[in-house]
Amino acid sequence: MINNYFYQYHELVLSRILSNQTKLYDHQREALLAIYQKAVKGEMDAAYRQAALVLAGVGTGKTLIQAITPYILAPWMNGEKALFLSDNCTLRERFIKDFPTTLSGKPLYDQWLLYSLEVLPPGVPPPVIVELDANNFESYAFAIHEANLLVANRQFLLNLVNRGDIEANTIGLLCVDEAHFSAAASYRTITNYFENALLTYFTGSKFRSDSQPLPNVRYAEVEDSDEWGNTIIRHAPIADFEFSLQQAWKLNPPPVKRLTLKEATSEAFLVEEEGEEVKYDLETFLAKAQSERGWFRRIIFADSFSLPVLQKGVEILLNKRKKTGQPHAMIVRTLNIPHAHRVAKLLEENFPGLEGKIGLIHSEKDSYDLAGRASDIINKFYDGELWILVHCGMIGVGFDYKWASVSCCLCVLKSLSPAEQEWGRIIRKVPGDAPSSFPQLEHPNWGVVVTHESLQIRPLFQEFLQGKESDIIAANPTPSKTKPVLTTGYEAGETVLSVDNTANLQPGDVIKLTAVVEPEIPTPPKFDLKQELLSTGSLSQPTSEEKSSTTLSTDTDKNEPPSVLSGLPLAEAFQQPPSETMQPPEEAPPPWEKEAEAVAQRLQEIRSVRTVNVQIEAVIDNKRVQITPTWTDLPPGATIQVTRKQVEEPLATFKNHVNLDWQVMVGEELISYNDYKKRVILEQKGLSINDAGEIMSGGISLKQTMPPGVYETFLKGLETELETTSVEVPHAPVIARPDKAKLDCQARYGARIRGLVFDLFKQRYLVPDGANGTSLIDRPVKSLKEAIERVIAKGKKPNFKNNQQLVHSAVFGYIKEKTGRNWNEHNEQQYEEVRRIAFKYMMNLTEQLRFQRKAGRQFKV
Repeated sequence: MINNYFYQYHELVLSRILSNQTKLYDHQREALLAIYQKAVKGEMDAAYRQAALVLAGVGTGKTLIQAITPYILAPWMNGEKALFLSDNCTLRERFIKDFPTTLSGKPLYDQWLLYSLEVLPPGVPPPVIVELDANNFESYAFAIHEANLLVANRQFLLNLVNRGDIEANTIGLLCVDEAHFSAAASYRTITNYFENALLTYFTGSKFRSDSQPLPNVRYAEVEDSDEWGNTIIRHAPIADFEFSLQQAWKLNPPPVKRLTLKEATSEAFLVEEEGEEVKYDLETFLAKAQSERGWFRRIIFADSFSLPVLQKGVEILLNKRKKTGQPHAMIVRTLNIPHAHRVAKLLEENFPGLEGKIGLIHSEKDSYDLAGRASDIINKFYDGELWILVHCGMIGVGFDYKWASVSCCLCVLKSLSPAEQEWGRIIRKVPGDAPSSFPQLEHPNWGVVVTHESLQIRPLFQEFLQGKESDIIAANPTPSKTKPVLTTGYEAGETVLSVDNTANLQPGDVIKLTAVVEPEIPTPPKFDLKQELLSTGSLSQPTSEEKSSTTLSTDTDKNEPPSVLSGLPLAEAFQQPPSETMQPPEEAPPPWEKEAEAVAQRLQEIRSVRTVNVQIEAVIDNKRVQITPTWTDLPPGATIQVTRKQVEEPLATFKNHVNLDWQVMVGEELISYNDYKKRVILEQKGLSINDAGEIMSGGISLKQTMPPGVYETFLKGLETELETTSVEVPHAPVIARPDKAKLDCQARYGARIRGLVFDLFKQRYLVPDGANGTSLIDRPVKSLKEAIERVIAKGKKPNFKNNQQLVHSAVFGYIKEKTGRNWNEHNEQQYEEVRRIAFKYMMNLTEQLRFQRKAGRQFKV
C-alpha cells in the first residue's frame, strides 16, 4: 500500500464525499458510496470477484465517477495501478479529455474535474496518467512504470496482454467503460489476465443485443421487446447503483439536455418500390418487412415522404445555430443503405447551403477502423466541418459529440432499445442556460427529435421520456440457482472438489455434500406376530377344527373382535365380550407391523444417502474449490448445500470524518495541512517554525523571549486563528502525463537537430543544389561515407532520395552509434547530451564540405 498513490488519499477523498465538501451531483456521490459499500461487504474480493456495476445514462457524469473510483477502492487494491478500459479509441480519448495538460505534461488544474469539483483540494498532487496509444507506445513504454492510472482501448490492451508487456500483479483495479461489451472473448482474456484486480463496470445500457449476461455480474430475466415490438426475454443486470436519464431530468438544473418531439406530415405512408410509390399503413408495412427481409433491405421511403421530415429538421438546425451562435449539428437515421444514399442526395439537392457539410456512413463505410479509431467522416463531424451525419444504425455507443442536438428519425423504431441509442446521442449538455420546463426549439440545451407522424413514434417517445423504473429490475432478487453438484467423483483424502459452478461458494463456508447411493441390502422378511408367538412357544398350534371355525368365523361374522386388542394378552382378548353398538373395523395390519416397516424404510434411506460436512478453504476458480479433506468417497452428482450461511452485514451508516488532517504537497515536501496553514500564518506575522515545532522569531525561540502567561495567550490566539482562517494551498508543479511529456521532449530535441540540418542547407555555397539535390550522395564527404557504410553494414541497400535524407540519416545514425540508444530511449538530460553530439557532428560535416569546396576550386585552378 505504501506505493499506492490512491491509498494515500483514500481517507481524504472519502471524507470529502461523505461530508458534502465536493460539488458532485447527489447521484455521483451515491454511486461512489454504493461501490464503497460493496467493497466493505467483501463482495469484490478476488476470491469472490463480483464486479461493482453502475448503470448511468449518457451525459450524467459517468466518466468522473470512474475517475474517483480508485480513491474509493484503494484499501482493497492488490496492485498499485488502476486501468481504465474502453472499447475503442474514441472512448479512450473521451476519457482523457477530462484531464487536459500542457505539451510538457503538466496538468491544467482549473480544467480537471477532480479539482474544479473539489474532489481533490489544492496541494494534493494529481494521479500520473498514461494513455496507451499504439501509435506512440514504443516512444514512452517506460512511462507505464511511473503511472498511477493507465487508459487503454480494448484491442491494443489485448496485444499488450498477449505479449506480457504489462505485469498483471501491478493492476489493482480494472474499470470497464461501456461494460455491456465485456461478455466478448477479448474482454474475458483481459479480465482473466488481471485475475487479482477488482472489477468495476460502467454502462448506460441494460441489455446486450444477444441477450447474454456479462461475467461477474448478477442478472435477472425480464420481458423486453425487439425492434418490431415483439416480446422477448432478456437478461437485465442487477446494478449496485442505477441513475437513468429520466432521473437526470428531474434534477434542477438537469445535467443533460431535455428532449422534445416535432412531427412532419405528408399525404400518406409512401414507400418507393422499383421506382413506384406505394401506400402502406404501418401495420401492413411492418408485417411485410418481417416476413420479407429481402424486400425490406431494398425498399426506401419515397422522396415525398422523407422530404418534409428533412425540411423540418434542417429548419430547426439552422435556426438553433443562428440563435445560439454555437456549432449545433443533426444526425439522420435512415431505413437502410439505399435509403441513406437517397437521403444524403435529397439534402444536397434541396439545401444548397449544406453543400460539403453532409457526411454519410454505413456498414460499407465503417465508422471505426479495426483499432477502434473513428473514420475521417466522423472526425470531420467532431471537428465541425460537417453539420449533418446520415447513417442507418451505425451511430451508437462510443459516439460522443455534445453539439449534436437534432435527431432526424426516418426509420422504424418500435422498442426502447434502439430508440435509447438513437436519442441518447443528442443528450449531452452544452454551454448555456439550463433548459426550462417549456420546450424551446432554439435553446442550446433543448434537443429535438424530428420524425414523420405516420411512423407513430410519439407513443415510444413518451415512453422514453417517462422511462422504465429502475426499481423494477433492481428489486428483483438474484435468480435462484440450482445447488452446485460434483462433476467428478471425490476420493477420500483429496483437497479439491470439482463442481459445476462456484458462484454461491466462498472461503470459510461449511458445506454439506449429499450423495444418493444404491447399497445392496437384503430385504428383511415381513413381520408376522402369530408366527413369532408360535416360534417362542407362547401360542399353541390350533387344531383343524379350530382352524375351520376360525376361518368360518372370519368369513361370516364381521362383528367378531380382532385377535389382539389394545395392550391385552391374546387369551384375555378372546374372552372380552363383543360390543353391541360398535362395528369392528376391517382387518388392518397390527401396529407392530407398521412400526417395523417404517424402521426398515428409514434404515434403507440412511444406507442409500451419504452425507459429509466439509469447510471451503479457497475458491480456486469457477469450477474448483479447495476443502479440508474428508475420508469418505463421494460419487459424481453429489449436491452441495451451504450449512453455515454468510451473515448479511447491515448497511453501513456513514458519518462525517471529524477533524481529519490531510496531507498536502508543497514543492517536494509532503506535510500536514494544519502544519502548512500554521506555517503560512506565522510567516505572515514574521515568524517561523523549526523542525522541533518551536515558534521562532529572528532565530530565537519565542517561548524563551516571552513570559509563560503571555506565551500561553499567544498560542490560544494562534489556535483560534487557525480554526477561522482558510489558507489556499498551491497546486503541485508535477508532470501528470509522462507519456505526453516524453513525446514533447522528443519533438523539441528532434526539432533542434533538424534545425541544424536546415541551417546547413541555408549555406547554399556549401550545397549548391540544396536539400532536394543529390550532390552529397554523388560525392559524399568522410562523415557521409561513414553513414552510408553503416547502412550497408546492417545488410540494407542505401537508397537515399536526396541530400536532406542522407544528412538526416547520417546525424541520427551517428547519435545512436555514440550513445548506444535508440532515439526514444533517452531521458531529458540525455537528450541535452544528444543535442551537443549532433551539433559537433554538423560542425565537422560543415568543415568537411568547406574543405571539399576549397579543394575543388584549387583543382579547377
